[in-house]
Amino acid sequence: MSRGRNRDPPIVFESRTVLVEPRYSGARKAPISSALQSRRSALRRLLGVVVVLLAVLAAPDRSVSAQEISDPGPGRWQTGDKEVVVSLGAQRLWAYEGEQMILTTLVSTGTAETPEVATPIGQWRILTKLPMETMTGTIDGKPYEVDDVPYVMYFTDEGHALHGTYWHNNFGTPMSHGCVNLPMDVAEWMYRWAPEGTAVTIIP
Repeated sequence: MSRGRNRDPPIVFESRTVLVEPRYSGARKAPISSALQSRRSALRRLLGVVVVLLAVLAAPDRSVSAQEISDPGPGRWQTGDKEVVVSLGAQRLWAYEGEQMILTTLVSTGTAETPEVATPIGQWRILTKLPMETMTGTIDGKPYEVDDVPYVMYFTDEGHALHGTYWHNNFGTPMSHGCVNLPMDVAEWMYRWAPEGTAVTIIP
């Protein structure tokens, strides 16, 4: 038994040497200039990824102009840590965390052709959130159904919601039955960012 214990360490030591040695021997053969170039390339790629991520996090609406980025929007209207403000006239949404505007994007609100398809002006709160839902209703006596609406955030008891929109890309123009249509990437971000109870303010 004691002899077996004395034999084990050399075997373990030899196996470690066999596993580690090829890495070191390969590294010794690689030219230093080649290693530096590889590191520089990796750093450049990493920097590019970081820049893209920062751009996406800072401004999910990729079409925002420099003027819009410098414009803080209408500001906060309600209390709480977070608030979403939507302007019907501008067809634009701003998201605030504290007093800082952290996102702005074009949206599509209700067409307001009749009262039942208008987005209601007022101060609300996100009541409930659903990752996906089939929306149904009746407009002018005609039923409608929209399957698999993503990232739904209801803010009134009458069914008005912020939600993702896959069926059009005409943001900046009223298009909806009264909901606030969001670009898909913005809706996904907002669904994660805004808990139930988040303030929602609709202004003219």
